[in-house]
Amino acid sequence: MVEATVGATGVTIGYYAHHQGAGHVTRALAIAAHLSNRMTLFGSTLPDTSALANVELHRLPLDYDAHTFADTPAGLHYAPLAVDGLRERMGSMVDWFRSNWPCLLIVDVSVEVALLARLCGVPTIYMRQRGNRTDPAHSLAYACASRLLAPYPAQLEEPETSAEWTHKTDYVGLISKYAACPSELRTASPVKPRHVTVITGFGGTELNVLRLADAARKCPDWQWTVLGPVANDAALALPSNLRLLGLVRDPREWLTSAHVVVGSAGDSLVSEIADLRCRFICVPETRPFNEQRSTSERLAAAGLAIHCAVWPEAEAWPALLDQATKLTPAMWEPFAGGDGAARAAAAISRVAEEVLQ
Repeated sequence: MVEATVGATGVTIGYYAHHQGAGHVTRALAIAAHLSNRMTLFGSTLPDTSALANVELHRLPLDYDAHTFADTPAGLHYAPLAVDGLRERMGSMVDWFRSNWPCLLIVDVSVEVALLARLCGVPTIYMRQRGNRTDPAHSLAYACASRLLAPYPAQLEEPETSAEWTHKTDYVGLISKYAACPSELRTASPVKPRHVTVITGFGGTELNVLRLADAARKCPDWQWTVLGPVANDAALALPSNLRLLGLVRDPREWLTSAHVVVGSAGDSLVSEIADLRCRFICVPETRPFNEQRSTSERLAAAGLAIHCAVWPEAEAWPALLDQATKLTPAMWEPFAGGDGAARAAAAISRVAEEVLQ
């Protein structure tokens, strides 16, 4: 096990969390809980307050507006011209670099933010993402980083990843807010046979209530519960075995009690599914670089989940759910170590000491 808190004396940690979805911020706070250093969390979608005494929130303006034309040149991912918010956010971070030296920046994720820090002489740790990240922009960010950090185990690495990057990567394992003992968590919510929980997030989804209603009608002997921002349609009569609960503060109860969980392949959800040892049908959302599809395929290859490249037709759901009941939750054991956030904090502290002390 890793010590509860680690830190490099005198080094301030900056952490940039991308604004798409809630997972980047959730991961940052999970890691910060294991750091003794002061940490400034940068982002455009931060919580109002932080419960962690060592974390200061630094809200950034959005990097786009109604007139944004993303004419980014080759070799970068996002560098539009004449966007006030983009100029202000980058300037704000440069000011922070100057007033908080010596400092280290964790980038989760943005090639341009990583390059900004490097051009200011600030060392970075770049958070790895799944998918085909062999493009010139990612390669440049990886090359400029002092170290790479993968929030997944080495067993789930992309097979085509260059040894140049794997040798530079700390594989800290899955990072979840449910890092406590899975057996104790499950005892509180015994599995309900033939109950399926569908969970969606804020990163953008192609799921809608019509698809859910059609699937539930084809599975009348299953109870369906849907968590997340799926809008109801007042004109649509929902089947009696389908409930839309909307946003819930903590989905653990519905995840642990479900016979089967259906969701996307986002990092946070996969990590939570792993720590809670759920039977999982994974339906990846469309993301750049095939990030979620690649994750889903790797999970299926390891026997951890059932992969569906797209949302299945309604007629396919009875067989899919029955197939999912045959998954073995204990298969998650080698992949969900429970202390990924602590290992990430230790890696960050080690880099800070090596680069800045």
